[in-house]
This record gives sequence, C-alpha cells and structure tokens, in this order.
Amino acid sequence: MSKKPLSLKELQTIELEILKAYHNFCVEHNLTYYLAGGTLIGAIRHKGFIPWDDDIDIMMPRDDYNKFLELCKDGKLDETKSIDNMHFHKNALTAILRIYDNRTELTFKNYRIEKKLGCWIDIFPLDGLSDDPKKRQWQFKVARILKDLIVINDTKFGGERRNKVATILQYGLLPILPVVYLIGHERLIKWMNKWATKYDYATAKYVGVIEGRAGIKEVMLKENMKPVLVPFEDEQFYAMSNYDEYLTNLYGDYMTPPKNPVSRHQIDVYWK
Repeated sequence: MSKKPLSLKELQTIELEILKAYHNFCVEHNLTYYLAGGTLIGAIRHKGFIPWDDDIDIMMPRDDYNKFLELCKDGKLDETKSIDNMHFHKNALTAILRIYDNRTELTFKNYRIEKKLGCWIDIFPLDGLSDDPKKRQWQFKVARILKDLIVINDTKFGGERRNKVATILQYGLLPILPVVYLIGHERLIKWMNKWATKYDYATAKYVGVIEGRAGIKEVMLKENMKPVLVPFEDEQFYAMSNYDEYLTNLYGDYMTPPKNPVSRHQIDVYWK
C-alpha cells in the first residue's frame, strides 16, 4: 500500500513547529534572526503563511549563525529536529543551514546521489558586503556562479531545472561537467562559504544574503535592520524594522497577491 503524502496544511503545521522551536532557542541564547522572502510577505500580508506557500525562509546574521551551529553541537535542535549543514555533515545538501523534521521523509530524486531528508525550514546567513556598489555586484555575481556550479555538480544531467530556460541551457554546460565533478560538492560549498564571509559582518555597513538568489535586491543598511516582532499564525516572530523597504525591493507591490499562485517547490513529503 502506497503512502499518502502530507497535505499542504499538514506540511505548514510541521514547519511552524520547527520555526517555534528555532525561535525559542534563539530567544534563550540571545541570537538574532529575521523572517525573510515569502515567509515575511505571509507575515505582513496574511498574518501567517501565504495560503499556497510550502516553505519557511529565515535570515540570520553570520555571527549569530555561527553561534547557533556551535551551540547545536550534536547536530540537533531537539529530538525530532535535525540540522543539515557542512558544520555537521560534509555532504550536506546545500551551503546554507536547514532544520528538518526527522519524523518525515522526502526524497530528492533529481540528485546524482539520491538524498533523503524531512520537511525543513531554510536559514540563510546574512553577510557583510563591500561599501563599493560595483564590488557588491561582483560579490553576488561570483556567488551566483558558485551556486550554479553546486547545482550542476549535485543534480542529474538532463533533469528539469527551476525553469524551462535553465533546463535547456544545461546542455551547453556539458563540456565543463568533468571539471565540475572533479572539484566536487564539498570543495564548492567551502568556496561558497569562504566567498560569502569575505567581509566581516560586525564591521560592515551594508549586509545581504550572498547565498540566496535575490542578489543585489537584498542589499540593506545594517543599521536599519532592528528586530521587531510580527504576527505569524498563532505566534509572533522577528522581522527587520525596514521590512517594507526589503519586500518592495524584492517584489514591488508585495501586498497584492498574484492572480494565479502556485507552490514553488511542489514536493511530496511523507511520515516515516
């Protein structure tokens, strides 16, 4: 008998449990974080999840991010929530930090080596940026190349990418595949982390998520990012005080929902 995948509502409920545990841990240890991306839109526009959204995104200043990893020495937030990051596993799925529910399971079938994890929340490190706009652009361009190389290395050649254009363009990369495979997953992620931490967060005037996909749109003045509580479902979580500027830069009119919304990941998650 085949297992039935979790409904979107069930998935959101589990992700909210992870977020609550993460929030409580950060409060206990005086660590700063911010809701980000679509999760922050949900908080401001819907006071909770965007109804069709299937993930949670967080930004965390690099110094606090590193402290979080050091505090979770056993690679777990609690008995049911594990952490996927190179700090604990050299074959971690991505360069960022993920907290996943280990009572659930999903399989990433498009990876060259099949990977199994549970449903998760993403925590992106917030890093220091150059004061020079041209140097900031270069920071994001190099990071984008490294992110794409990680994807090329990890996923099956010929599979579907995030969009049709990327699916077609991958065939032009065939000649460099042997070189990318030689470099390998672990080395690419180490390069990414080294590049992302080129500028010290503590002394930086500008900050941004180097390891995300929004690029230059996510650049912010650090002094404007005071933590403020915003409602999300039945709780309150932290956002940056300049959330309107941040969301406008990313999405434009973020208060108007799209006409034909779709879930971004479209994944099937099961109870183990």
